[in-house]
Amino acid sequence: MTRQELTGTRDLEVSSWIRKNLPDSKTGFMVTDLDFILYNYKSKKLMLVEVKTRKAKMKTWQQNIFTMLDKIIKKGAADIGVKYYGFHCIRFEGTFFNNGRCMFDDKLISETELIKTLSMVDHA
Repeated sequence: MTRQELTGTRDLEVSSWIRKNLPDSKTGFMVTDLDFILYNYKSKKLMLVEVKTRKAKMKTWQQNIFTMLDKIIKKGAADIGVKYYGFHCIRFEGTFFNNGRCMFDDKLISETELIKTLSMVDHA
């Protein structure tokens, strides 16, 4: 069974500490988080997912970091027997399916379609 979310809230203490103590972005040092790493250890399938709400879009610098990671993983995944499904962005008009449309890589998607896509089930 998938482990359930315990608090429903995000603790920002480490985030604040990182931003306070690590180099400033003007030095070229960039910090971002990644929302989800989806991995099926039995089938060795991997996908990276960033989620944006309220019609937000990724900032260019954040997209550049994720594009670089995507290229690195694409180059090496097969070498270690992993099928990599890429980096993707889920964007909600509101905060979830119940208060606006959902986009997957800028394409409208239903909740059912998103479940299938994120499950990384190959169809013949």
